Amino acid sequence: MNTKMYKLLVKGYEDDFTILYYFSTNYTDYFDFKFVGTEQEKYNYFLIDLEKHISPQPIYIDMKMHNQQIDRGLSRKEVFTIKKVNNFINRLYK
Repeated sequence: MNTKMYKLLVKGYEDDFTILYYFSTNYTDYFDFKFVGTEQEKYNYFLIDLEKHISPQPIYIDMKMHNQQIDRGLSRKEVFTIKKVNNFINRLYK
C-alpha cells in the first residue's frame, strides 16, 4: 500500500472556519476528499482515514485565518489524538 500524504487548508475565523482536506499517494498530485457535513463530521471522516494510514510523514497545514497566515506540519499521531475540530483549530494557534 502506498503512503498517503495529507494536506489541509484551513480558512476563516477561529469560531467560523472551513477545512479542506486533500491527499496524495505520489508526493505531487493532491486530490480533494469531498467530505460532506458539519466541520466536526468532516473532521471525524478525516480521522477515520488517518487511522488507516498512520506513518511518519507529517500532515501539512496551510492556515489562512483572518488574523494569521502560516504553513505548518503536525505529526499524524498528534492530530489523531485531537478528537474535536475546535480543539484542532486551537492547537493550530499555538
